[in-house]
Amino acid sequence: MKNLIVEAIGRCNPDEPLDPGDPRWCDFDPARGTNLHDRISRRLRGAEAERKFSHIALAGHRGCGKSTELARVMDYARREGYLPLYAVVNEQADPNEIGFGDLFLLMLRLLDEAFDTDSKLKPLPEKTVRIVTAWFNEVTHIEQKEVERVIEFSGQASVGVDTPLGKLLSGLSLLRKTTGNQREEIKQAVEKYPDQLRENLNMLLADARRISAKAYPRGIIFILDNLDRYPPEMISQAVLTNADLLNGINAHTIFVLPISLLYNPPGETVEDRYEPETLPMLPVYPRGNPYSIREKSVEALMHAIYLRVDSALFADPSVAVRLVHLSGGCPRDLLRLLKEALLESTDKIDEYAVNRAASLVRGEMARKLTLRHYGLLASTHVDTTINPDEDGRFLLYRRAALEYDADRWIGVHPLLWDAPEFKAALETIRRERGLFLRS
Repeated sequence: MKNLIVEAIGRCNPDEPLDPGDPRWCDFDPARGTNLHDRISRRLRGAEAERKFSHIALAGHRGCGKSTELARVMDYARREGYLPLYAVVNEQADPNEIGFGDLFLLMLRLLDEAFDTDSKLKPLPEKTVRIVTAWFNEVTHIEQKEVERVIEFSGQASVGVDTPLGKLLSGLSLLRKTTGNQREEIKQAVEKYPDQLRENLNMLLADARRISAKAYPRGIIFILDNLDRYPPEMISQAVLTNADLLNGINAHTIFVLPISLLYNPPGETVEDRYEPETLPMLPVYPRGNPYSIREKSVEALMHAIYLRVDSALFADPSVAVRLVHLSGGCPRDLLRLLKEALLESTDKIDEYAVNRAASLVRGEMARKLTLRHYGLLASTHVDTTINPDEDGRFLLYRRAALEYDADRWIGVHPLLWDAPEFKAALETIRRERGLFLRS
């Protein structure tokens, strides 16, 4: 049994998105009440009917399954004749800071690499590549020796940087990750001429569409994932404030944004700047009734558990049900709880292991909250709404509050229900409102 526990732990990585065809993949569409990849495909076809490009902002909580859904989008895109160019932004750019210039550098790198490595495609025309390379050399004043040095030092000498433009763009991106003066100098130089930066990308895209017309007749889609890993204020500045610039890209684009930006963002609103799509959590209990369960959601999440862990490893089916309820319908939190419970188990997953897992994950979540936050959460628990101010955005960003369903009702993460601070705040709210309900 111990070996089965160890094997199950390896199948429960909460940070691993699943590709289509993975035996662990579970269809959550019926429980969510939406089909994201179908909606996105219809948006793309609709834009093409108008001879336009679709620029989509996909918002959702971290851990709700956006990356897995985007894998379905890419699978559809390839089958339909698109060339999807995908990047996990916080891994391929500076994980601590992002600006619109970094996004253009990344898209240029994705384009250059695809046409250098895809056997169906010829390289991008040397003339256009030379023009774009010369422009970056001119505005950044970076020498070829410096580019080669930073690439060699990083160990990326042979990874997708074989072309002159690829080497230059990789070098600039790597320097943006350093702590020296060049980090900010490159950012300022690249972003000083935003219109020309976009023009450079569009010049290459024009050539790319011509070259790829036979292999990928539907065109190119940029998919920039994990932008929701950056602070919402930073993403608002990079993506929303510069929406006119990004919407001028002559290719379909999908940007993954934190859901908190949908709630009274600090600058421009998402709906006014992009085509918005959301991926809600799976509601494990009905709105306003935390003492009941939504059978369809619970069954879907139970199925996801049993695709990773044999049901025989649970001391009782009720143990798996409790993990589902504690997760709040968040796939990543469900896997995190499941993994922690497995780590606490030597034979079978029992109630003690689940309690230990809940305490560990709850503790990590609670460390980021103040007493004021608990008061706001107590009000959210009763009202199923949240004030879209800075505190509300913080609680959504940290998944202490979760958005459900198309009508966007808000629930408190069930892990926090047993926190002493939340219980005290909830009792205060109910006493003040004359509510005498179960805790």
